[in-house]
Amino acid sequence: MSASDPAPGAWAPRVRFVVVAWGRSEGLERGLEAIAAVRAAGFDSETVVVLRPGDPAGEIARARRARVIEPEPGAPFTPGANRNRGAAEATAPYLAFVDGDAVIEPSFVVAALERLDAEPALGGVGGRIHERQWEDGALVREIADSYRSGSGGPVEMLATAWIARRAWFEAVGGFDARLPAEEDVELCIRLADAGHPVVALDRRAAYHDGPPRPSLAEFRRRWATGLYAGQGLLLRYSWGTPHFARHFGRQGLYFAALGFAVLGAFLALATVLGVRRAPGTFRDWLTLAFLVVVIMAVRKRSLAHGALAVLTWIVLGLGIVRAWIAGPRPPETVG
Repeated sequence: MSASDPAPGAWAPRVRFVVVAWGRSEGLERGLEAIAAVRAAGFDSETVVVLRPGDPAGEIARARRARVIEPEPGAPFTPGANRNRGAAEATAPYLAFVDGDAVIEPSFVVAALERLDAEPALGGVGGRIHERQWEDGALVREIADSYRSGSGGPVEMLATAWIARRAWFEAVGGFDARLPAEEDVELCIRLADAGHPVVALDRRAAYHDGPPRPSLAEFRRRWATGLYAGQGLLLRYSWGTPHFARHFGRQGLYFAALGFAVLGAFLALATVLGVRRAPGTFRDWLTLAFLVVVIMAVRKRSLAHGALAVLTWIVLGLGIVRAWIAGPRPPETVG
């Protein structure tokens, strides 16, 4: 018996819910209510909530019988570090990772645990994530299957609300605590490479609540918190490893968008400076840029959302390049 195993006759939960609500604890109570429904269905479980020190949502969590973890000053607080912190010393065979602004479906938990029980080699099980966007208390937009897991099966990434087998999670070293974003896909790829693929079920796993996005306010928040640096740091840390080409390929759209924007800036400058043939080429660039925005507007059913989607690609590309070259912004620790 290992040090982490429960003593003979001791209560042993079947699943530990690890809820990270760092900076996004407004909807925590709804999420904890859903987790309580899982427990009411007869599944022995425990809940660990990781919060920013002093967050008043800690009282809500404790009232729901959850253990609250507040990292000490100087400790890293990236999403991966917080999830590892919540999973530490667990004895349950399964770990359910749930974002603080997500409401997991109790029926999904039952189905996911049945799938994991039936297939011991699986690293994790997820499902469709249904995104709800709120503004001033009103629901303004819904996106079904925001990660496009479709009818289920093997997938590259699980995020927001999913269940991992603790043994394989620990075997690959858990989340990469250095990443401010992209920690989910990085872990899932390592699990699959170790022979423990992740799969999605043909059902909704959770609702994911948040503000409208993309938006200029969301751009500022993500840039300020380092979320746009995740892909770039992942490329930096995977350089020289077999995973680099795979991670690089996943960012192709953002590199292309940034390159196209830079080309437009050069053509605009050349036009202003009177460079021969530049005005015609710049008009061609503007036409193509307009067509891309129109296509995205049709897909998003909104001109504003279409334009913001294209701007998101450019900002992400810029964030990737900056982080890949400059590295992390120190310090990424609790103040």
